[in-house]
Amino acid sequence: MALSVGGLGSGLQVDDLVSKLMAVESQPLNQLTVKEASYLGKVTALGSVKGAVSAFQTATKALQDVSKFSSITASSGNKDVVDVSAGDQAAVGNLSIKVDQLAQNQKLASTAFSSSKSAIGSGTLRFYFGTDNGGAGFALNGDKSYKDVTIPAGSTLEGVRDAVNKAGIGVTASIVNDGSGYKLVYSSNDTGTKNALKVASNDASLSSLTNADKLFTDGTFSAVTATTSANLSSVQAAKDAKFTLDGIAIVKSSNVVGDAVDGLTLTLKKAQESGDAPVSLSVLKDNSGIKKTLEGFVKAFNDLNKALNDSSSFDSSEPKKGEARKAAALNGESVIRTLRTQIRNTFNVAQDVGGAFRVPADVGINFNTDGSMKLDSTKLQKAIDSNPQDIAKLFGSVAAPTDSQVRFVSSGSKTASGSYAVVLGNLQNGTLLGGEKILTSVALDADTPFSVRIDGIDSNSIILPKGSGSYTPAGLATVLQNAINADTTLSAAGAKVNVTVDGATGKLILSSQKSGSGSTVEVLGGLNSVALNGGGSLNLFSTEAGVAGGTNVSGTIGGYAAVGDGKTLTGAVGTPVEGLKLEISGGAAGDRGSVTVTKGFSVALDKVLTELLDSKNGPIASRTEGLNKSVKDIGKQRDSLNSRLQDIEKRYRAQFNALDTLMSQFTSTSNFLTQQLAGLSKSS
Repeated sequence: MALSVGGLGSGLQVDDLVSKLMAVESQPLNQLTVKEASYLGKVTALGSVKGAVSAFQTATKALQDVSKFSSITASSGNKDVVDVSAGDQAAVGNLSIKVDQLAQNQKLASTAFSSSKSAIGSGTLRFYFGTDNGGAGFALNGDKSYKDVTIPAGSTLEGVRDAVNKAGIGVTASIVNDGSGYKLVYSSNDTGTKNALKVASNDASLSSLTNADKLFTDGTFSAVTATTSANLSSVQAAKDAKFTLDGIAIVKSSNVVGDAVDGLTLTLKKAQESGDAPVSLSVLKDNSGIKKTLEGFVKAFNDLNKALNDSSSFDSSEPKKGEARKAAALNGESVIRTLRTQIRNTFNVAQDVGGAFRVPADVGINFNTDGSMKLDSTKLQKAIDSNPQDIAKLFGSVAAPTDSQVRFVSSGSKTASGSYAVVLGNLQNGTLLGGEKILTSVALDADTPFSVRIDGIDSNSIILPKGSGSYTPAGLATVLQNAINADTTLSAAGAKVNVTVDGATGKLILSSQKSGSGSTVEVLGGLNSVALNGGGSLNLFSTEAGVAGGTNVSGTIGGYAAVGDGKTLTGAVGTPVEGLKLEISGGAAGDRGSVTVTKGFSVALDKVLTELLDSKNGPIASRTEGLNKSVKDIGKQRDSLNSRLQDIEKRYRAQFNALDTLMSQFTSTSNFLTQQLAGLSKSS
């Protein structure tokens, strides 16, 4: 508004009059401000509601993870001897284990020195890792190359120790004073007979700290033919862990064993005496997660329900005189009713998942009269006791493979329900499927010689031992695996295999432990006609090459090309199996059964919530957009009204200023006439 000073001529209070008149004229502007604040309050409240719905959707998505409903737990009957942990792949059941020997690392000690600061020569110490066969030589570990440690000139015994430890080569050095003097002790960091040490040097001054009978001069030095010298003595021999699991003798290089039983990790702690009883291991399914998961879901819903109530509440009590009833920002807004109705309706839609339960109410999820949710613990416990797996079907996104070595990992929102065939092109590991199904047990007639080619390396002649009795399919697989992996030519090259029983066909599966295109297996002969006790023969493996491995598993799901990534196979975008992820833990290429996908309540509810939260067409977004448009329109109205008010104020000021001028003129005339009349009166 323009600055003006009115009433100078007549004393008329122009500013005051204009201000009061403009206050009346500005009432529509004030009403627009109040309306704008109301709209902005609704927008803010809708933002909070959207956040509450989004938080509830997060809790809903959590129901799709069936691992939350149950887990596999394992326990040991004697944790002092062996401990056990279980993963999702572990099968429920009982096992027995007898620990005969713990794995241990090798320790080599030098002869005694007079001081830890005794002068030592200089040069290079070379550490080899492998199996010490005494007079038969030292067989190198194909998985580990030799490591060199440079010993600087002028080094003391302490200097050698520090140089070895600083090198980080998998060997720890220490100095021990046993009373006869100071000895340097090498300790292999890894346990197992294949991790014993052979130490050589390129300088005679370091010979006192080696156990090889010759110096090495270049990288072609072979420790295989080197015998143990007297310079280092073994104070602790390298040993493998030896144990018997359900009657099967197993040898491992470590006391932590994760590949003896699928899904189980065994930690061996103490060797047992010959007369000690085996330790029982129990693998159980733990369903306690079901109640915890559903309690979390109920809480999430009640948090949402409270947010909706708080944003739309109305104070029905009689207000004080002159005051209006209090109401929340979204009171009367239809969007709140839309949210409630669509979410609640989902709970009443039956889910066709092929289980014992079809709606959440079947497992104890119901609503109170105030709209909040409650969980009937008694009804839920009955459902858990009778059909725990069907609770996961009702709520989660579940896929059930028929092949035990095909594991369901997860599915996507676009994965369609249905049954899909799984066909593998290749695995990461080269594999070969056996020739015939193995019966419940078989007894061999004699030791069977055979040979294989693993990762391109030909084995020596290997013996499949007759054994003292009958072999179970799993027992025969273990014996065959141990026989192949004990071959010196294969082990020297680091070529190893796994032999398992295919759950679908009952045949043996031979697979390389190496992955990638260089992973191959081939039976060269001897296993296609294994003589059985009592007559007849068994074709364990035909004389043929298996399917080579690859960097990633490949195959199809439901006839649709899938994407391989390591061990996982995922349904491709744009197919009914989009987002379906399977993990292939073993087995052979070819037909691997089928996987049946069911999508339960949480998927249906998630779809509804996604539509409600849609940023373009969802009810929250639509109402927010409408309110923001109204706020924008108010801005335009305010600008127009402000312009009009300026014109009105100008007019009022012009009118009152004119009146002020006229009144000033009247005042001047009045004063003149008064003076004239006063003069006439004096003259008369």
